[in-house]
Amino acid sequence: MKIIPLKYIGMILLLSITNSCTKNTTNKEEAVTENTKLNGRLMNMFSKTKLLCFGRYALEVPEEAKLIIGTQTVEVIKIKSQDLHLKIIEDIKEIFTKDKTAEITYNNEGPIKNSWQLRYYDSIHAKKMKFLFFQTYITKGDFTFIAGDAVNVDIGEREEAIAGRQLRLAKNIRLRDTEEVPSDPGICVEHGFLAENLYNEQEMDNVGIYFPSIPDITFSVSSNKDAYGDYPADEFEKRWRSELSLLNRIQGAKDIQGESYPKRNLLREGKRTVQHWKGEESLIRRPDGVHDFEWALVGKPKNIANPSVLEAKLYSKVADNRVGAAETASLTDDEAIALWDKLLSSLKFRVKVPGAPPGSYYIDPEKSEPPPVR
Repeated sequence: MKIIPLKYIGMILLLSITNSCTKNTTNKEEAVTENTKLNGRLMNMFSKTKLLCFGRYALEVPEEAKLIIGTQTVEVIKIKSQDLHLKIIEDIKEIFTKDKTAEITYNNEGPIKNSWQLRYYDSIHAKKMKFLFFQTYITKGDFTFIAGDAVNVDIGEREEAIAGRQLRLAKNIRLRDTEEVPSDPGICVEHGFLAENLYNEQEMDNVGIYFPSIPDITFSVSSNKDAYGDYPADEFEKRWRSELSLLNRIQGAKDIQGESYPKRNLLREGKRTVQHWKGEESLIRRPDGVHDFEWALVGKPKNIANPSVLEAKLYSKVADNRVGAAETASLTDDEAIALWDKLLSSLKFRVKVPGAPPGSYYIDPEKSEPPPVR
């Protein structure tokens, strides 16, 4: 198993925290159009920057910043090749622990050299439905990439189609240095890069940024391209788009809780466009001094340029894996907002994707010129 330093564990835990409570003192329709400028301390942090890539996205961050991986398209473990069989045995044991009626149908080498593949039904009910799971282990140097997939019986997929997908993935994944930002289409994963320009598979990302010089501050980004993809497009537009709106969720919490709705210091709230993503933001300071910032886009299911879910969050006073555990926030309100604006405005696609307008990506594959860093 991959061991994560204790000081980073909280970053991953915080990726799933949702802000649902603010004190609204501004017009929901008010659009945020200008960024707050950095002050001397933060300007010094950003005097030297770099790009960090994850999934199909990239962020311009201070040179000191570290990327902390939560959920991603492909799992990565560091393991000696001769010990990989122990990991596979462990995974098989877990399959049967969850359901004793599970069945392994394939447990062998392949689909390429230095790889192994499992195919299995996770229960007798899955077998009756022909819902077959795949798990492929691809070893590259000191790392093994683990890619899962499954037969989608609802659209009439067959086992051969999934095997072909896993073969293509195994052939297209390679090792990547932590600081490398590839200039070709594909997905950045931890220690690796998956060359991919079909855009028709599920893509999920959940990452955090850690700043050594302001360790109580966490900034995270999460994305899910295919969320709500099971709903017909018209049903999603009529029902879910409004329900999922950040500002509507906040208002809904107020309507339900009434006078018991928590009091908060609202710093800024309204519509906020980031690149071409027309989202909404809510920036509050809790009574205990925690800065609790959130931006959210409700995109279109299975649309690569406008993913169903794209969110960013920032918290202050983080310590011991808990929001609010630090004695004080290291940033003032203005500094926190300035940092938020700087980071959020730098969120872009790493490479141009179909449907993304100019300015929403760092690299045009046709030019193959990586962006400059300072």
